[in-house]
Amino acid sequence: MKDKEVELKFVINEEIKKNVIDELKDAKYLGETHQIDTYYIPDFRDFEKNGETMECVRIREDEKGIVLCYKKIHRDANPVYCDEYETKIDDKKEMENIFFALGFSVQMVIDKTRNSYLLGELRFDFDSVKDLGELMEVELKGENSSVEEIYSFVEKFGLTEKDVTYDGIQKQMKEAMRRKGL
Repeated sequence: MKDKEVELKFVINEEIKKNVIDELKDAKYLGETHQIDTYYIPDFRDFEKNGETMECVRIREDEKGIVLCYKKIHRDANPVYCDEYETKIDDKKEMENIFFALGFSVQMVIDKTRNSYLLGELRFDFDSVKDLGELMEVELKGENSSVEEIYSFVEKFGLTEKDVTYDGIQKQMKEAMRRKGL
């Protein structure tokens, strides 16, 4: 049986980031990675509905290699979840040539540094995203996982359900660029 996965994302500031990391002193530090995520959109189909990303295709480059990912986002669920399919690829340029031949184009490139921690069954990913800011993703895997376990941890930092963002990183980046007049 596949593990149930509950994941919440928060837009945070440096102070909250520091306070949460201080609380994770007994957590296992999983390391830092520099990730370049290139998102692609098809010219023949809309991956968005009412301004919300419903599907995405991404190539992620980091120290571990290159990974192709497709996500189908289920925004009608509570909490929102996605079907995610990933596979390693050897050659980003050739994969892009395939995409371009199929009618895809580059939507955006996201450059971020991720620091990850594991505390019991809770995984914390802190993303410092160029031109966007700080994000925190808290994930809990397990058959009996519940969103309440995540809220009970983050509430001591003043974070509640109202602070959760269901906006994908593409939408957040588009909004940030719009605010900057780009």
